[in-house]
Amino acid sequence: MARLAFIPLILLTLSSCSTEKEPSDAEAVAAVEAAQDGKHPVEPISPQAILYPDISKHKLHGTGCAFVAEGGGIGAVLLAQDERGVLKLNGEIQILAPDTGSAKLPKGSWSRYSGKEYALTLTASGPVEAVGTSEHFDGKLVITDEFERPVYSAIGNVQCKAI
Repeated sequence: MARLAFIPLILLTLSSCSTEKEPSDAEAVAAVEAAQDGKHPVEPISPQAILYPDISKHKLHGTGCAFVAEGGGIGAVLLAQDERGVLKLNGEIQILAPDTGSAKLPKGSWSRYSGKEYALTLTASGPVEAVGTSEHFDGKLVITDEFERPVYSAIGNVQCKAI
């Protein structure tokens, strides 16, 4: 009779065993922090060349600097002007506001611009050289998302002149 009393206890113990692995404390904490963080995963972007039809259609003429990524052809992926920064993402022109407290670059451009989804920093990695009425330098472009995480980074050539 005493043996029969242990059968329900054994069945209860066996039913509580599971083949699923329980998350470790560190995994559980990381999952909760990620859920509370509210940040989506980093989504890299690929800026497209801003072509003359884009410049004409959106009235982007003016003076400033154009960043051409190394190995990306001859089309500029950034126009940095005194009153705006211009990117082209997924076929759409994106206008960013200048950070007038950032470093001044040639032809009235700025080193930082920001918008609703992205901010960017353009820095010189070489000396600024004058060539006729234009100036050029080697530079680096870093674009960050709304959480200041890099989503694009490239080195390239920056040409500053009337566009």
